[in-house]
Parts: sequence; structure tokens; C-alpha cells
Amino acid sequence: MKKRYLIFPILLFFVAQPCFSQDRLPAWEYTNPSELIAISEEVPFQDALSILEEISVDVRDKIFINQTTYNGPIGINIPQMHWMDALNYITAHNNLYFTEYDRYIEILDSPTTTGALSTTGDADTAEILERINFQTREIEISATFFQGSRQLIRELGIDWTSLYNDKVRISSAGASYVSQEFFAAEVNFLDILNSGWDINALFNAFETTDNGEIIASPTIKVVDGEEGFIQVGQDFSIKQRDFAGNVTDQFFETGTILRVTPQVLVHEGNPYIYMTVAAERSTAQPDPVSTIINKTEANSEILLLSGESTVIAGLYETDVQKTRRGIPILKDLPGWFLGLRYLFGYESTSSSVQELVILIKATLVPTLEERLAAPMITNQELLQERRTQFEEELNDN
Repeated sequence: MKKRYLIFPILLFFVAQPCFSQDRLPAWEYTNPSELIAISEEVPFQDALSILEEISVDVRDKIFINQTTYNGPIGINIPQMHWMDALNYITAHNNLYFTEYDRYIEILDSPTTTGALSTTGDADTAEILERINFQTREIEISATFFQGSRQLIRELGIDWTSLYNDKVRISSAGASYVSQEFFAAEVNFLDILNSGWDINALFNAFETTDNGEIIASPTIKVVDGEEGFIQVGQDFSIKQRDFAGNVTDQFFETGTILRVTPQVLVHEGNPYIYMTVAAERSTAQPDPVSTIINKTEANSEILLLSGESTVIAGLYETDVQKTRRGIPILKDLPGWFLGLRYLFGYESTSSSVQELVILIKATLVPTLEERLAAPMITNQELLQERRTQFEEELNDN
């Protein structure tokens, strides 16, 4: 009798096993290993979308259009699974959803999230989301921060206001005092005087002769009507007490700072860019009583066609260096040692003035609608194009 009780659970296990197996059938019967992905919960949402978009473009030729306002971590561990399943898990976990179209996948905030946003009092964000659509323009802002010797710039007679087609003019009278080694990189010095000097080649010439350097060359994209911000420098803090007596840090920005707000306007069917520019060069000087901020500012409003450049110049900084000169060893003796340091050495102070030049270039970026309307080249088409080009080169040889 005891044997029967033992056999019955075993039979029940084998009968129920197929049912359990059917419940665990994967959603994808076969998965290409290149379509599998695993993501940690700490990965930012934007980075996770970029990873998934690469697979989507490679497999289905579909880009991602992210219309959400979320930019935190995905908040869920994604073990190795198909990339579409991963997209489902990530969007569902963050109260988002996506819609798949013929040529792209659009990720959106859920209706509840959008409603909550409008009631939280974040009016600025809600207003931005209302006016951004597929026809919204973006402007690519390229900035080059260059710092060069003010003395050499004056000797060359460079006129920054003469910038046209990325070329600046120099006066022949000023250039005659400069060593010809400075112009060694150019083929014809007379052409430089007549037609102007390419501004990027000019910056390189300053760097080659150790008379200047390019501090940074950032590039950003700014939505029409929004502010773009570029900073090359450091933030410093000042400790303060609030009304409750708690110590807080208030941060201030210093360095080379550029704020641009471009706006696309159209005249007789031709687009142009109206842009407000605020440039700042500042340094912080700590003091026992208060911190002093040395600041030089320039504000301007400019009009540019797409691809044109403009220059902001005249921001100066004086570099003072103190060195001790004289007979080695004797000049560095302590002052109480017979006063020999004063006989065999002296303090030397040298100063040099550096001019900061900011080159700004604005270029219109095609809208999302224009990018979707343009023909997309798949990886297979690109590979075939390269093969055809290679075969033509072989035949020519």
C-alpha cells in the first residue's frame, strides 16, 4: 500500500511537466546572438536607447526617436535577452511606451506621465514639449577657443572684423616685422596678403611657433530658440548659511564661458540664423574676507547664413611670472647668510598679455521630417557600393 502512495506523486510529476514546459516557451523561437543584449539597471536611459538603436538600425534599418523627458537610469536589470524584449521591459518599468513605424521607432511618455507633468507646475518643460515637433529646427554650433600672444597679433596686423569665408586679412606693414619662419607653412605669402589667411591655418601657425594654443573646440546642437551653453574652466563654491543655520555650498562658474541662443528666421524662402551671444572670461581669486571674480564679458547679436562663421575677440588676460635670477646656488642662499643672496641675485618679473579669440560657426541641421524623407542607406547597400568602387579601381589599374 505504501508503494502506491510513492508511485502516484512520481506519475503526477511527469504528467504535469509538459504543461510547465509549455508555459516557459520563449517569445522568440530562434534568436540571432547579435540581437541578444544584457544591460545593468544603473545604465542611463539615454545610453540604453543608444545601444538598442544600434541593433535596431543594423537589423531593421529603424532609428529611434525619443520624445520622452526621462533621463535617469533604466532602474531594472536586463539579463541576456532579445533587444525588443529589453525595450519592452525598460519602457514598461519607467512608465513609457513605444510605437513602431515603417522607418523608425518612437518612444513616448505614457498619457499618465504627460498629465502628471502638466500638473506639477513645470510650465517651462510643458511649453517646450508643446512646440517641439518633427519640423523643429536644430542648429549646430561649433566653437573654437584660441589664445594667442597679443603682441604678435598686433605685429601681424590681424583684423578679426574682416573674417569672411573663414579668412582674415593681415596688413603688409605689420607682417613685414614678423620673421618669415612664421609663414613657413604657407605656399605663397603674397596670396595671404591679398586674399586673406585661413583662420584655422592661422591658429595652427600660432601653435607651431609656440605663440598660442587652441584651448578647446566643442560642438553642440541647439534647438531653435533654446540656449546653448559651453564652459571651459572650473566651478568654485562659497559656503553660506541658510535661514535654518545649515551650511550650504553656492557654486559659481568661471573660465571661458559661451552662451548662445539661436533662432531660425526665413526671408523670401531663405533661412538665416539670428543669434544672441554672451562670451565671458573669468577667474576666481580667493581672499580671507571674500572671493573676487575677475571677469571680462562681451555680448552681441549677430545674423548668419547656414555655415557662416563669426569671431569674438579682444578678451585679454595678463600672465605675470616672478622668477629669481643670478649666480646659481649663491642667489638662493638664505637672507641671514651674510646677505649674499642680495648681492648675487635679484627678482625678475615678466608679464605677457594673451588675447582670447572665439570662432563661432552656425549650421542648420535637417529636421526630423527631412531626415526621414531622405533615402536611408542600409549596411548592405553601403557594402555593395564599396565593392563596386573597389572593382572599378581594379579595372582601371
